[in-house]
Amino acid sequence: MKPYLLVEWNDSKTDAMGWMCVFNTVKGYADGGIRMHKNVSKEEVVRLATTMAWKHEACKHLSSGGCKAGIKYDYKAPDAEEVLERFILAMLPYIDAGISLAGDLGVPYSTTLAIYAKHGREIPLTKTMRKDKSIIENMRVYADMMKQQVGEFTLNNCVTGYGVAWAADEAWNFKHKGETGRVFIQGFGSVGASAAVKLHDMGYKVVGVSDALGVIECPDGLDVHHLVAHKNKFGEMDRENLKEGWKTRPNTEWLDVDCDILIPAALEDVINKDNANDVKAKLVVEGANIATTKEADAIFYSKGIELVTDFIANLGAVRFYHSIIFGNLEHTAEAVLNDIEGVCRGNTRKIYEYCQEHPMYQRDAAWKVFEPEASDPFDI
Repeated sequence: MKPYLLVEWNDSKTDAMGWMCVFNTVKGYADGGIRMHKNVSKEEVVRLATTMAWKHEACKHLSSGGCKAGIKYDYKAPDAEEVLERFILAMLPYIDAGISLAGDLGVPYSTTLAIYAKHGREIPLTKTMRKDKSIIENMRVYADMMKQQVGEFTLNNCVTGYGVAWAADEAWNFKHKGETGRVFIQGFGSVGASAAVKLHDMGYKVVGVSDALGVIECPDGLDVHHLVAHKNKFGEMDRENLKEGWKTRPNTEWLDVDCDILIPAALEDVINKDNANDVKAKLVVEGANIATTKEADAIFYSKGIELVTDFIANLGAVRFYHSIIFGNLEHTAEAVLNDIEGVCRGNTRKIYEYCQEHPMYQRDAAWKVFEPEASDPFDI
């Protein structure tokens, strides 16, 4: 299968560039996030859109295809939100046709919703969906549920990370039941931080985490609740509030921390041919999309390192959105999290059992098992 649509954008006021890729649509609808980072590329956006198509299939619903957008620009720049708004305005013809662009790395979902509202839009839907009163009402419910508090996080900011943690737990216990797993998490935004909290609360020892400023480690385990309480909006931890016995390293040494489970939860391609042989973990769980390159996959398979691929591990936010807006799930945080846990654990076990019966690398099995249908036309 090839992507259904690929659009390029050039900003009129800065050197920012952007791309939107729709891999496929279901009944004319597709959804995915917009990411903003100075290293975003067209190829990355296409890979992310492809991953989203498989993620929707893994979510066990037939209400959406996969898409993704990316803007090559520094999300910390003072005019980043203005750049984002101009990109969204350029994409409005597709958005109005039912291409739903939400938040991703460097782009809070709340910011995209505010831009939509400013220009007279709500959550993007197809023409048929806009006529469905139940969907319109569920949109309002979803907007409210996103803000519900679950421990240190809003529901919207923990669904993906919790799902990553449940997938990691399921994979680890498939081969290592009864053993204590030591975890390192690369990236401490909402996904990495909430995954750390959930794994910690399930009894795992989080021996290290990293953010843009470097690595924080402790062989005896970090107090992740303390770390979450002392991080800024960019996911960076306050180095003035580290506890006794905690050590720091530069980011160049993030793979030097000894661990059993490695969770890359930030940028794409962070594990590649140059560093895959340095991975000490027995299990890699992709909290970030496309965190591992094909060359690294080959190295993992040769070394017996196991994997939970991105579109199985980090589908929490997609499942949440569709279960509320298009499904019949009870409108409570408990029901949402129980549902995501069941899907993440079930998909992980399905792939591991498949690989047990048909020996192959876990990612290869996941691509085979969750291949999506062909694309439907736009609903216009």
